[in-house]
Order: sequence, then C-alpha cells, then structure tokens
Amino acid sequence: MKRKHIIFSIFILAMTFSSCRELTISTVVNKDGSFTRTVTITGDSAHVFKPLNLTYPVDETWKREVTKDTTKSKSYILTYTKLYKNSDLINQEMSQDTGWREKINRTINVEKRFGFFYSYLLYKENIQASNPLTLLDYKDYITKEDLLWLSGKRIVFTSSDSAKLAQAGDKAIAYLIEAVTAEILSVFKTSIEQLNNPAIHPDLAENYQDSIAVKIDEWEFESTLEFVDDLAIWSGNDEVYKLKEKNHVAFLELDSKIKFLDKILDMDNYKITVEMPGILTKTNSSSTNGNIVLWNIDTVSFLFEDITMEVESRVINKWVFVIAGIILISLIVFTIFKSRK
Repeated sequence: MKRKHIIFSIFILAMTFSSCRELTISTVVNKDGSFTRTVTITGDSAHVFKPLNLTYPVDETWKREVTKDTTKSKSYILTYTKLYKNSDLINQEMSQDTGWREKINRTINVEKRFGFFYSYLLYKENIQASNPLTLLDYKDYITKEDLLWLSGKRIVFTSSDSAKLAQAGDKAIAYLIEAVTAEILSVFKTSIEQLNNPAIHPDLAENYQDSIAVKIDEWEFESTLEFVDDLAIWSGNDEVYKLKEKNHVAFLELDSKIKFLDKILDMDNYKITVEMPGILTKTNSSSTNGNIVLWNIDTVSFLFEDITMEVESRVINKWVFVIAGIILISLIVFTIFKSRK
C-alpha cells in the first residue's frame, strides 16, 4: 500500500487506450456439452509473461504454448488451454481455489437440453459483485451512467466525453476514500468499546475523520494499525495504543478487505468469447459474429455490479430425423402392405 493505488488504478481502468498486453478467454462449446477453454495473452516480452491476474485459476494442468506474433515485431502470444468434460469440473476448480479469488463468487454452467428434433445448449457465466466495502452504498456516489464510462462501455470521442469520464473517476475515487474511511471509523468505535477503557471515548476517531481520509487518499500505509498510532498522536491520548495490544484483530481483518480491494483493482481487463455449436437462438451479448459472442470484462464492472454472460444455441439431432424417417417409411410400407390384402 505504498502508493496512491486506488486513485491510479481507477483512472488506468477507466481509460480506453490499448494496454501493455491483451487478454482473451475463449470457450469453444461442443455438441455433447464439453468445452475447451483457452486463455490468450498477447504483448511484448516485458509484459506477456507476467503472472496472470484473472478471476480463474490457471495452473500446471493447463497446456502452455508460446509463439511469436508475426503481426508485431516484438510481440509474443502466450496461450493456456484446457478441455473440460462438463462445467462441474471448472466450478469445482474455482471452489477449491484457496487464494484471494475465493472471495469472488463466480460460476460457469454449460447445459444441454433435448428437444426431440433439436437440442439446445446453454452457456451461462456469472461473476457476482465483489466490493469488500459494505458500510456505504456506492449508488449514493456513482450513477449507472458513471459506471458505463468507468467500464469502457461508453467510448470517449469528444472533450465533453472526457469531462464525463473524469467526473465519473472523481466520483469513484471519492466513494472509495469515504468507504475505507467509514470502515476504519467503524473498527475504531467497535474496538474502543471492546477495550472498555474510560479514558477513550468510542467516538474519538470521528473527531479526526478528515485526517484519516487524507491519509487514505495518500495511500501510504502498510496496515490500518498505523491509524492507531496516528490517532494516539492526533489526540494526545497514549491510552489509544492499547488498541494494538488487545483489539488488533479487527484492524487485521480490515487489512484483508483492503488487500482484496487492491487485488480487484489490479486485475487485468480481458475479453470473453464463446463459440457455440449450431445456430445462436439468444444471447445478452451486444457483439456477435456468426456463432461467436463477445463480452468485454473490466474490474470496475464487477466491483460494483454482477456480471452475467449468457448464450444459447440450437443443434440438429440428425439421428432423430433418421429414426423418424425409418419409422415413417415403415408405417408407409405397412399401410401399403395392409391395403393390398
């Protein structure tokens, strides 16, 4: 936490310029419900081989391949590929992920529904909103339109657009600073009450709310326990130091929330493409090309809102047509044979 991480991350994520590397997660669904998942990273050698920071665990069970990008002189293409027989397997992998991503509730479901002459395949992926700061409602700070600008769903074309993007960024920053401040004040109040020391009033930290917010804005602290030292100095009350001795667990839990927020804001933006067998029948994607659909995924999107990606396709059950044809022909032959008797 040795920099203005929140502020810089929000602006970096909000910009629509090309990043140092491009990430795409491609899923090719087969007629039997199995699917192949491919993660593709394109960029120069300084960035393409950096660790992945996605919502999905990619480990040694994935096939890894590196090729030279012939369209760009100094670029490489790194791919990870894995075949899944069904979606239960990838959901099991995600549920067993014990890293920081375990706090992100995400599911992938691939289902096949039989409809006699046709079968319908459904791909559905959901990433639930993962904001660890719960005391303040972001909707009081950020509008739906602001989220469109921050997520890159609205593109900057004019100076007016740039102003709207900057304004949305300012609102997001204001929310995050005030949300972290609210969390710290809450921890202070609870911890002081638990300490039950008459020399420290439970609302002591609220007297220094602005000073706390300034320090959060500067984002130059390793742990929220540092605010205990600050409060003792600001208030001239050495009894405050006792919070570090007996009630430090709540501050460490808040550290965990802030580190998770750091991870979310540090995540790579990426694209998701899904290729379905047969003919597409419905999707909530705004970008389709034949039987391939596309979604652009960014950190800001699922920091505040759920993301649902859904696509359905229809495939012909040729064997049903064959059986139906055989039955029909048999009935015709039987009818003709019976009529001649």
